[in-house]
Amino acid sequence: MKVRIYILSLLLISLFALYSYANSDKSNASNSTNLNELKTDKKTDICWSGTLNGKIPIFIHYQFDNEVIIGEITYLNTKSKTPIKLVGTIENWDKKYRLLEFDKTGNITGIITGLPEKDKFIGSWFSPKTRQELNLSLATKDTVIISKNYQPKLSEIFGDYHYQYSEAGYQGDFNLTRINNEKVSFNIFSVTGEPARNIAEVETDTIKLTKTEFIYNVAETENCEFKVKFYKDFVFINYTKGTCEGQFGHNATIDGIFIKTK
Repeated sequence: MKVRIYILSLLLISLFALYSYANSDKSNASNSTNLNELKTDKKTDICWSGTLNGKIPIFIHYQFDNEVIIGEITYLNTKSKTPIKLVGTIENWDKKYRLLEFDKTGNITGIITGLPEKDKFIGSWFSPKTRQELNLSLATKDTVIISKNYQPKLSEIFGDYHYQYSEAGYQGDFNLTRINNEKVSFNIFSVTGEPARNIAEVETDTIKLTKTEFIYNVAETENCEFKVKFYKDFVFINYTKGTCEGQFGHNATIDGIFIKTK
């Protein structure tokens, strides 16, 4: 009798183990599918690694939002290896990338230009401050970086924005202030580089704003129109009908990328 009970117990334990294993396989398969779905659903940045002048190792990654390119550059020979903000656009006339390297104050510390190909990115890096230009040579990198979400909430876009190409170069300021739930005021002030410091200005005006972008036509003009699009930590302003020729000082412009500073 004891032998039969022992055998029956072994059979029950075996059946329970088989059942648990089968369900575990199903659970693992389900989890694996979910992970695979997450991987395919997530957008990833384009990554490059290489050098400046064949000596300075760098790593770059970025994503696209229509004509805007958003990413980071890291100088691998520095102790901290701190990523630096990189924002730019694709030039209309030659399709080259123009990527601006920003510090937290809105100062542009480097300008990268070039036309990436399938597996290489050859171009140049230029310092607005020192006027030094270095050759850029990059190759594709299979590093996986999940793209960040740079689309802001409406409540996050108010404040001061700035850019400058060193103390002596072009500089610009943009301000957006909330008046009430729908109305805001804004102004833009930019100058060219030394010594002229010609001015481009859109004086403070009040507009209705219910989303994170708007199009504005300068008063008493036909073709001076520009679009303002906000991101989490910068704003992109670009003309929609030419360059507002004759509206501002010689070579002065209100378009560009302004970093949020306050």
